[in-house]
Amino acid sequence: MVRRMLIAVLALGAVQARAADPEVKFEKYRLQNGLTVILSEDHRLPQVAVNVWYHVGAANQTPSRSGFAHLFEHMMFSGSKHANDPDSILEEIGASGRNGSTNFDRTNYYETVPSNELPTALWLESDRMGFLLPTLDEQKLKIQRDVVSNEYRQRIENVPYGPTQQRVCDLLYPLPHPYYECVIGVIAEIQAATLEDVRDFFRRFYGPNNASLVLVGDFDPAVAKRLVDKYFSPIPRGPEVKRPEVEAPPIASVVKETIEDKLAQLPRIEMVWNGVKPFSDDEPAGDVLTDVLAGGKTSRLYQRLILDKQAASNVDSSNPSLGLRGWVEVGATAAPGHTPDELRSLIQQELDDVKRNGVSKEEVERAKFKIIAGQLRALERGSARADILNQYEMWLGDPGFLPRDLARYRAVTPQSVQAFARKYLPDDRRLELTTMPAPRRTASAPGGQP
Repeated sequence: MVRRMLIAVLALGAVQARAADPEVKFEKYRLQNGLTVILSEDHRLPQVAVNVWYHVGAANQTPSRSGFAHLFEHMMFSGSKHANDPDSILEEIGASGRNGSTNFDRTNYYETVPSNELPTALWLESDRMGFLLPTLDEQKLKIQRDVVSNEYRQRIENVPYGPTQQRVCDLLYPLPHPYYECVIGVIAEIQAATLEDVRDFFRRFYGPNNASLVLVGDFDPAVAKRLVDKYFSPIPRGPEVKRPEVEAPPIASVVKETIEDKLAQLPRIEMVWNGVKPFSDDEPAGDVLTDVLAGGKTSRLYQRLILDKQAASNVDSSNPSLGLRGWVEVGATAAPGHTPDELRSLIQQELDDVKRNGVSKEEVERAKFKIIAGQLRALERGSARADILNQYEMWLGDPGFLPRDLARYRAVTPQSVQAFARKYLPDDRRLELTTMPAPRRTASAPGGQP
């Protein structure tokens, strides 16, 4: 009875969310140099989110240059001709959330500033877009190479199960695929980057015609347009950039590997399959499926592996969609005293059940409600809304795609989730990576006795 009431509340919440879908107002235009500008006015808070996406990421890298897009993201914080220390300037004007990030397909830079400091933020972003090269030197490159190399050690080498996730990229995207070694790359290739490499990368990919600027928040559109024109229009257009079209090779068999990890305390298993591209027809069903499998304490794998069998200490699943084809991943970390083989068997039983018997309407509705609510909540934050608008612009050329995006998820059915599992999670074509704690070495006593 309680469960039926909960389902009814969730369903009612989904209906109410649909009736209250916000209208994200925006205006989009282009400067003569090709920069796409998107303005979304919102006066609820006296601040403006400034968000620049450059359409360059790991997908644009070449062999022996892994991690290069990420390295260059760091170079953009090293100072430009008229702003030697942009981070200090942003701190002085009270900016929050100032940072940048690189993924497989794009690099972004963002900050939220008080409304009256919008001119300063636009000046800083335009200066590093138009005037970075005059200040680049060997010392700055050396500093950022070392910073990125240290980040690699912190995120991959010195994190439990970090090497395993890096190995997923290597197996899914073997050389010469640009996703090889994921986004962060390898230290040797990062350290081999030359000053001319960096300058060439900037000239090729950091022109205004390969970027989109989004402003969300408290501004006068007429004033914002004048500021954008003042700071960005003088920047010359860069070379045309074609979207990469390298296909990820399909997994042709079951590929099993065991990785010894000196930092791992417990065994872990990862199952990985070829996935989909952003905004493909099958993407929403895959997102719902992975939530049904491991999206919280009501999910199937949590209930079975953690609560019922107490064989796992955690479970997870994901469906990252990437421009050159993503992946679907299901993983579990063993509880003390349990083995990867136990986990594999239990996960396989759940996958078989989904393929054979499908999933319930209640499971699907719960996952859809969670996903849609997350999208709607994100719109309340100016920085997150700016990212959403930029994402729609980059992949679809339509910042106003939100209503149709929500409709895609509302259209997911138990049948489409089952079809996704059957199509994308074959038993005979997947990666199975097992991580085992490395044997611990102990010091020997005199005479060689342990």
